[in-house]
Amino acid sequence: MRRMTIDRTARMVGLTLTTALASATLMGCSAKVAPPASVSAVKAEDALAKGKSDKAVSFAESAVLASPRDAGLRELLGAAYIEAGRFESAAATLDEALQLGAASPRTIVSLALAQIASGQQAAALATLDTHETDLDPADFGLAIALAGQPQRGVLVLANQLRFGENSAKVRQNLAYAYALQGDWRAARLMAAEDVPADKVGERMAHWGQMANP
Repeated sequence: MRRMTIDRTARMVGLTLTTALASATLMGCSAKVAPPASVSAVKAEDALAKGKSDKAVSFAESAVLASPRDAGLRELLGAAYIEAGRFESAAATLDEALQLGAASPRTIVSLALAQIASGQQAAALATLDTHETDLDPADFGLAIALAGQPQRGVLVLANQLRFGENSAKVRQNLAYAYALQGDWRAARLMAAEDVPADKVGERMAHWGQMANP
């Protein structure tokens, strides 16, 4: 019995090593034939512009494979994953981009939204809290509301209006935050500041679907 166990263990270890070596060989071959990162990146951006998300993902993955330490290419891949609806992959990739040095507000917000979309509310809140001072309050307020803290989002956005940033972006983000809070009367009144009267009901219905999928 002991001999059989040893033999089985040896076979398992051998199989693991064989698989690892095969994987390493394939990766080595891929590296030799992979196109330059810049070429794949341009193709990925072009595919994104044309709405071809699957092709964008393929090209962006090739770009990252060719230059794995490039934070900008990780950002591009994260954007492609988002367009393809692959939110968990997007969240992981954009988090890697931050670790590699990416620090643009767009990347931070995209990471938080990808985390929200993939059900990682706690991680999204942590991301937003960590980078609050790096973000436009209008973006932070809506993102934090989407992450499950609508009251806080309403406060942030209302303060923006109170302190003089009376823009359509702030007003509509505040209207959406009110909707997420369940204050539909305030949401309708705020939305009506910028949305034509005959379109307000449609906007409310759309927000209702998003708030209660």
